[in-house]
Amino acid sequence: MKEIIKKYWFVAIIGVFLLSGVFYFAADTLQTNVKAKQTEDGVDVVFSYDGKDYTADQLYDEVYDTIGIGAILPVLELEVYRDAMETTAAMESDAKAQAQNIVASLKQEYGEEWEFSLNRLLVQSGYISEKGVSGLEDYLMIMEVRDQIEKAYIKDNPQSYADFIEEQQPRMISHILIKMEDKDNPTAEEQEKLDKAKAAVSAAGADFAKVAAEFSDDGSAQNGGSLGINTKESINSYVPEFKDKVYSVEVGEMTEWFKTTYGYHIIRVDADTLEGFESLNNYDFYKMVIEAKPKLLLDITWDQIQKQEITFGDNSELNQAIKDHYTAKEED
Repeated sequence: MKEIIKKYWFVAIIGVFLLSGVFYFAADTLQTNVKAKQTEDGVDVVFSYDGKDYTADQLYDEVYDTIGIGAILPVLELEVYRDAMETTAAMESDAKAQAQNIVASLKQEYGEEWEFSLNRLLVQSGYISEKGVSGLEDYLMIMEVRDQIEKAYIKDNPQSYADFIEEQQPRMISHILIKMEDKDNPTAEEQEKLDKAKAAVSAAGADFAKVAAEFSDDGSAQNGGSLGINTKESINSYVPEFKDKVYSVEVGEMTEWFKTTYGYHIIRVDADTLEGFESLNNYDFYKMVIEAKPKLLLDITWDQIQKQEITFGDNSELNQAIKDHYTAKEED
């Protein structure tokens, strides 16, 4: 059993108030070990002001009574996912690479103040364990763990996305576009390019991605013509002729060449299932499902809380409030 939410954590919550422009405790203050000073009764002191000591319990009562559990959720969720699964060397390497990119960006934007800005961002995210680059790497590892757990939950629970599949009919598609100034009167050069593309894509054993990379007059050419995962909603942004073709063939099949205002196109459907998307190293489906069904994040976190047998101290009111937050049913 894992117990989280110590009352002294609420000193960190004050830092989160910066998001609403109230005030911000410096990172050094937030990193202070609250056990370094205690009252005569052995209660942890989190800070002193004008000669008066303020305890963790006092801060807890003030913040919790005023704001409720919304103040503690960022901290809580980081601890839920910390050590929730065994990490890999690849995950650690990715976290370090992400951290380097973030630090480089902060240095460029804030100059010598980059580390203060980094610590402020960490606190705003509910992270209070460490400062600096090591803290950032730790935070990113926790987020990577969370991402992996969310994906695994969705994949293991098809009912969590069945209605999304039914309503949005996602399809991963690729295309080739041969642009023409006047699609009904192509120039000799345009016609020659179209004829070559048609021959290449129809040849036995043709690699659609390679043909798209060679011939397509579209930004997607650098990705082998891939337009990623599209849904009914996103497909509506395409021109009518293109929209009509997306669902006209099955996975692995190509449409006939067709004309739009841009020129001549051909579409191939690459996948239409979660497993199919993953086989092509496209994981955007998970983000799409979560964006469409944000309550899934609550369900996944509550699933982790139960699996790890996490408790939140001896405050029954707090425990009930947290349970209600994660298990409340969506309103119709």
